[in-house]
Amino acid sequence: MEHLLAALIGAVVGLLLGILGGGGAVLIVPSMVYLLHVDEHVALATALIIVGTNALFGGFMAWREGRTQLTTALLFGASGMATAYIGARISRLIPGDILLIAFSILLLVIAGLMFRGNDTLKENSAPRPRWHIVAVGALVGLVTGTLGVGGGFLIVPAMVLLVGLPMRQAVGTSLVVIAINSAASLLGHLDTNFDWPLIAFLLAGALPSIALSGIIAKRIAAHQLRQGFAVFITIVALLMLGENIYGRLAG
Repeated sequence: MEHLLAALIGAVVGLLLGILGGGGAVLIVPSMVYLLHVDEHVALATALIIVGTNALFGGFMAWREGRTQLTTALLFGASGMATAYIGARISRLIPGDILLIAFSILLLVIAGLMFRGNDTLKENSAPRPRWHIVAVGALVGLVTGTLGVGGGFLIVPAMVLLVGLPMRQAVGTSLVVIAINSAASLLGHLDTNFDWPLIAFLLAGALPSIALSGIIAKRIAAHQLRQGFAVFITIVALLMLGENIYGRLAG
């Protein structure tokens, strides 16, 4: 039963990544912790494997469809690799409940950006200085490594607002950056005691769903999907925040 649930979680993660260019870790980390009862640090590290593998696959598909700017992705991703590794090492020094509190706060920020949707993420094709790409990439990499997230819901708004990519290309380019950041972050978690059968079931659910995400994305209005998911992750974030703050105060 646990493995079937893992496959279902993986399938939803694949859909989120393929449709929105992010969101995998937003769901997979709390799902592993609260539904599959995985240790917080193991869940954060496992999320990097699942999200990174799916992003690599999805990024390749986006590249074939012409929805990826590889130069921007490589520059953005390379600037975050060093900070992602640093963040991963820092995360090992922080208690698990503190990481989840920080993760919850990040979810609330992400939910606000998602809910505002097109009003916030207005496309602007004006070119940006490359140092903007490098600076934002480094910051996203640090968050990726510390909190164990691929950073898609940070990368996509950054690509649109700071780099000037159209939304469709921002989503495809984000997948490549997520794969790069996840790989770099994983280097700081190689001593984690991974549950490989669980990872196999998560990937078994995720990879087919990301392949179908392109078809589904064409049938659902992007702003409706974003707003609905924003409400969902707000609820998840508030529950996580309340539980972990209460646990810390009670302890």
